[in-house]
Amino acid sequence: MSDLVIDAHLHVWDASWLPEGLRLAWARQGAGRRLPERDPQEILAHVSRGQSDPEARLTIAAFDRAGVKAGVVPVVDWTVVGAPAGEHLPIASLNARYEQLCDEHEGRLYFAAGLDPRHADARALFEAAVAHPHCRGVKLYPAAGWDLRDPDHAWLFEALRERDLPVVVHCSPLGGDPLQTIRSRPAEIGALLAAYPTLRVSFAHAGIEAWWAEALDCATGWQHAYLELSLWQRLAQRDYPEFRRRVRLMKEQIGAHRLVFGSDIIRGPREDPEGDELVRWISMVRDLAAPYDGDAPVLSAEELGLLLAGNAVRLFDLKEHS
Repeated sequence: MSDLVIDAHLHVWDASWLPEGLRLAWARQGAGRRLPERDPQEILAHVSRGQSDPEARLTIAAFDRAGVKAGVVPVVDWTVVGAPAGEHLPIASLNARYEQLCDEHEGRLYFAAGLDPRHADARALFEAAVAHPHCRGVKLYPAAGWDLRDPDHAWLFEALRERDLPVVVHCSPLGGDPLQTIRSRPAEIGALLAAYPTLRVSFAHAGIEAWWAEALDCATGWQHAYLELSLWQRLAQRDYPEFRRRVRLMKEQIGAHRLVFGSDIIRGPREDPEGDELVRWISMVRDLAAPYDGDAPVLSAEELGLLLAGNAVRLFDLKEHS
């Protein structure tokens, strides 16, 4: 299976699908990155335009070039945290749009439905989302302002467990305005695992950057915990020996059978339009099965196959690619 590649974390969207309040927050971030600071309203119209690929044409072309068989889109429900300004595409409509996109690219795209459990009709939204044929789990983003351990949300995890569906939880301090990143700490996900030990849980981004060791420790010892390595290409490009050291530690501590490949690329005309970044990232991961600068291989060929595809097949029940 080492020739099979599944990108278990990527995004496909159009800027118009995102809540205006979220885009305004991103404009504030962009406006404050250098002096003199700019007026966020002046750049709002440009936010995310360069990352738009609404029909997934660039994405599928990049897949073909990089040898990626399929990908999983974790849909993020930003409709509560992004609602204070302007209009937004309701989450039910957004999940339905991804079902349509996956249907148009049958066998190449799947999705984990987005849901903020604070919606008044959250249970109905959940039922509608998981009824979509291409939905293979649920994506949760507690950094949007809610707690995984809130008793009011227990029904969601019970429902996921009853349906044997996995949950992808954002697990990274990256974010900034308007997010409360502390709510996505690995320790919070560890507490979730303690409450629901049979639930399949993916630590999305595996804590990169500041929380990676905590993510590893919190995933250790849980049979159904997975560390998903999207965005880790940043470390691999900056310090490849350190990347290898961390993956070796992960393999030794939780096993190669619980490491999942992903990119978190939001492809568009200004972000990896030709798939160059994806090709490089896959190459760096494949090199984990080879010696490097006197360092022994980190993974065997069999373990590499698990990381690149086999674990995603098991996690998301992608029987079509088993």
